[in-house]
Amino acid sequence: PHPRFEFSDNSLPILYHDRMQLTAFYHGIECSTMHFIRYLNNQVQQDLKERMVFIGGPRQVGKTTFAKSFLSEESQYLTWDDLKDRKLIQKHELVSSSDIIALDEIHKYSRWRGLLKGLYDKHKDHLKIIVTGSARLDYFRRGGDSLFGRYHYFRMHPLTATEIAQNGEPQEQDV
Repeated sequence: PHPRFEFSDNSLPILYHDRMQLTAFYHGIECSTMHFIRYLNNQVQQDLKERMVFIGGPRQVGKTTFAKSFLSEESQYLTWDDLKDRKLIQKHELVSSSDIIALDEIHKYSRWRGLLKGLYDKHKDHLKIIVTGSARLDYFRRGGDSLFGRYHYFRMHPLTATEIAQNGEPQEQDV
């Protein structure tokens, strides 16, 4: 069977594939029957051992959900769009006892490059850093900048039919 899209009463697109139903929400794709391993997963895991990882791409493709999948606590995630998190970012109070943090939309902060450079240079031996943002994040990486060599940029695309098919049938614990 081929994947097909339908629209619910509240106009949210629903993707049907076999017996799986996927519904798109603000933070990417939330699946009613299973969790998906994204195509970038292995590459990001490898790169985090050596450098920061930047994940950019269009809105609502699952960048935030994907980044959060690497975290064990909600406190490891900070977004520029939340006022409490923004104050922590501006005060450079980002490092906890955690071994990984995810910074969402940090490129909206005027001094984000310097912040990340200092954070990475000081804590690179024990802190993994994931940075997510819109397609604009790709624009910022093009010029010569002080972050050169400290990160790898990945562009995330929407969930594909191949990813859906490769994740197999839903397991009992996912239903």
